[in-house]
Amino acid sequence: MASNADDNDVFVYMGAGEGGTAVPQDVVHIRVHPSVTSIPTKAFFQRKKLAEVELCEGLVEIGEESFGWYDHSITKINIPNSLRRIKDYAFSNSLQTPIRLHDGIERIGTAAFAECIFTNFRVPPLITVIPEYMLRGCISTFSLELSENMREIRNAALHYCYCLRNVALPLNAVFGDDIFIDEDNNEMTDLQRLFGSNARITLELQHRFDGLPIHSIVYYHSYNENVLQKLTHAINMRSGQRRALRSKLNPTGNQQDCIGMTPLHILACSSVHDLEVYRVIVEKYPTNLITEDRWGALPLLYALWGAATNEIIHFLVESYESLYPDHIFNWTMMVETMGRCDTPKERIENLLRVKQMHFPEQPIDWGYLLDLFAEPSNRNFHGAPFQERMRYLVTCCLSSRVEALAFKLWRDHITNMIHTADYKWRLDNSTILRGIQDKLAYFEDELPKLEEATTILELALWKMRINEESHNEKSTRRQKKGKTDVSSVRHHCRVTCGVDVVIGRVLPYLLMSTVDQESDSASYDSDDDESSDSE
Repeated sequence: MASNADDNDVFVYMGAGEGGTAVPQDVVHIRVHPSVTSIPTKAFFQRKKLAEVELCEGLVEIGEESFGWYDHSITKINIPNSLRRIKDYAFSNSLQTPIRLHDGIERIGTAAFAECIFTNFRVPPLITVIPEYMLRGCISTFSLELSENMREIRNAALHYCYCLRNVALPLNAVFGDDIFIDEDNNEMTDLQRLFGSNARITLELQHRFDGLPIHSIVYYHSYNENVLQKLTHAINMRSGQRRALRSKLNPTGNQQDCIGMTPLHILACSSVHDLEVYRVIVEKYPTNLITEDRWGALPLLYALWGAATNEIIHFLVESYESLYPDHIFNWTMMVETMGRCDTPKERIENLLRVKQMHFPEQPIDWGYLLDLFAEPSNRNFHGAPFQERMRYLVTCCLSSRVEALAFKLWRDHITNMIHTADYKWRLDNSTILRGIQDKLAYFEDELPKLEEATTILELALWKMRINEESHNEKSTRRQKKGKTDVSSVRHHCRVTCGVDVVIGRVLPYLLMSTVDQESDSASYDSDDDESSDSE
């Protein structure tokens, strides 16, 4: 195995020729040597631990199933500018990261990106045919950008893209009969909910921008130059034959297209984000900020969902705060949308971070969300990312109740239950969540009982100490015949009755009886200051 002298964990791939070496099954990080121009069929097939890939400049072709079929382990990959061809199933079921395809790519094969995890996908302009199954099963993809050069989209290219919303189809292209919908599937996609059949979806998206020039410019802006100039020209409709000093605002920028999107929605869905374009749209059409599309979503959701830059998110948040400071966001819907669409956990974390930083008083119905995530689904969610996302969401749903538990041992026990639960996609998770909630409710009910028990124990020890002191006092008075300050004696007895030692040793035993002995018995030391956690 060849490796970099500075990084022994990197496997340097030399190709399939004489100098090549078999790729280890447990490889984690691959660097393709600059001499390699083509990655052959199944070169890295089913390397289930492969997480990071460095492709070299000079690479022209990625062969069939080169990276396919190993449960979305790749979290980092670059696409070199020299790449021209991506063959059939090249990345199927392997990517868990956004991928940016440059404009020089000439061919994408059948199912090349099927069942990958990314939220928006831009097809390079030289690609004029979308092959069968190209994005099949990409549950998290909500935005697909196609150039106006597109000539054909073949059958099943977008099957099981449940969350796909932002896409426009060229008017004169040729389309397969079942691009969007698998008729045998009984769970509807977002577009199917709006329009029903494949034919109706296709027709609506072909005519999506009829009479809406601002929408069209924004959707295709990643393929065109001088976008700001074109946008400004389209926005400012000159009246009169001569150049007027005043300009009339193009009213179509405030209108919604067939899926309810404004230009700002479309811009937030894009794979390319230009702050100056955002500024122009918000300045000219500020109501775009608070206009909901047909799914009830605002542009902010799409910007967060698609991982727009911090600069863009900050601009949008500032715009809401300055222009519409009293606007109430539907945060519950936003978490629900991301949570049900196989969105990477980090995107949901960022959504909640923005809410907490800028809109902390606005509510989220965590009870509703917990019930929702317990429901079974027909969607083929992706193993490890699904587990990670579910653990995070369940933690969020129960965090306030867990944090309110009086004892660290209880908090740790519930947290451990959440993070070791085996959540299943396509199955009802209600049994798992019910078990966690039942244990949490049990702890909440046990607190008053423990408080009562420790209070009784404390009073008993105090009383016993008072009795001892009273007996000693009688003996002393026989000898000295002096008066005793009763309140001072009672206070002294309370301090010296040993309650801190006894409770400190008894309370851990009482706590341990409330949790599963086999999972927690090894960790508790009665001499720790855990008893102070009960105060």
